[in-house]
Amino acid sequence: MLRLGLVSGGLLVALAVGGVDVATAGGALAQPSTGALTGKAAAKPKKKTKKKYYVPQGPRFNLPTGTKTQQGALDLYIKKLIRNTPKGAEIDVALFRLNTAGMAKELVRAKRRGAKVRVVVDSDSPNKRRYVYDYLRKNLGTSTRRSSWIVTCPKGRGCIAPKVSGQWGKNHNKFYAFSRTYSSRNVVVQTSGNATGGMYVQYNDAYTLTDAKLYKAYRKYFYDLAKRRANGNYFRTYRSGYRSVTFFPKASGDPIADVLDKVSCLGGTRVRLSSGLFTRTAVAKRLSKLDDAGCDVRLVSAEFGESTLKALRQPGRNGGPQARFFTSKQTREAHSKYLLIDGWYNGRRRKVVMTGSHSYTTAALRYNDEAMLTIESTSVYDAYLRNFNRVFGAAAGRLYVLASVPAPNVPTVPDSTPETDDGEPAAAGTEAELPATDTAPPAAPPR
Repeated sequence: MLRLGLVSGGLLVALAVGGVDVATAGGALAQPSTGALTGKAAAKPKKKTKKKYYVPQGPRFNLPTGTKTQQGALDLYIKKLIRNTPKGAEIDVALFRLNTAGMAKELVRAKRRGAKVRVVVDSDSPNKRRYVYDYLRKNLGTSTRRSSWIVTCPKGRGCIAPKVSGQWGKNHNKFYAFSRTYSSRNVVVQTSGNATGGMYVQYNDAYTLTDAKLYKAYRKYFYDLAKRRANGNYFRTYRSGYRSVTFFPKASGDPIADVLDKVSCLGGTRVRLSSGLFTRTAVAKRLSKLDDAGCDVRLVSAEFGESTLKALRQPGRNGGPQARFFTSKQTREAHSKYLLIDGWYNGRRRKVVMTGSHSYTTAALRYNDEAMLTIESTSVYDAYLRNFNRVFGAAAGRLYVLASVPAPNVPTVPDSTPETDDGEPAAAGTEAELPATDTAPPAAPPR
């Protein structure tokens, strides 16, 4: 018989439960029969079944204003998955920046255990804490013909996104794919945070899925990144059940704007958006239009583009979207990139979440390598809504309409400003020095 239960860390445990001795009428345990008494050979004791731990699917969030464990909830979770990847399994990591010694050491330890570890980072990553990249390069190697390696994208462009004059294109991805971790297979963690101190000091999210079809889609994309062949219209979507994943760049059109065009405000539809940087004017105009049509529209961002801000502050019949921002005095700000819809969408009532590395910027659409998950699920939506309410409530700045000039303290940037993930210092107390050489013994893994 198989029983399922929750254990520490939110992982599912499956225990195989065998038979037990039956108590006698007097309350004492009955003694087992032996061959000497019955003439039959004594039964061999059953081998204990090894516990199996399964990674649960669904969203996770950190709390940058909480305890150190709450701040690093996503970083520590991903490290546990790496730590429990067995020999022979594969780990594929695509990140904009990988700059923390702790994450680097976990990946190297996995390789030394016999796991196959492959990493793709943007060309900008070695510019931040170069010693971390050098450590990974020495221990993983750079030849994609081997079982483990690390590669960087070409300078000034993504691994797939081509170089465009005057634009900073990049590999802005943030995902981890495991062929196996714990007892689960085909695991993908799509997150909004890089392996930097920002995982602790900014509001981030992560969604875990265990799905063979979507795992395969992420793997195909990962190896296309590693090939570093330019394609300005790589855009494609893979679906599996109630989820899909979309990969960028896209040469024309805007799938987020298309989604918002399919939203109806009948029956009190709610739309929520959280972003570290919001410069996509087409999206801002549609949010204002939906508010004017009667939808309940709220958004929060760390920074706004000039034209985006102008579009959001246009007066309408319902006063314009409720927008919040983080003031210059706030050291903890939004970094997630998600859109939530609760109501009439594409002809019927739905609860939809769109999340990933894809920011609400033109660069994310045209010039970057990005991944975006779409999930239609009531429970997932409800979890993200709770997170949105927390982040929205934490933002001290409020955006007002009917003013002829921007409010003096609104963090405004030029529309062409690329997302740089600046303001990501190493989190105090979370890092340790890397081994002096690639032959140094690994430190004991954190518990």
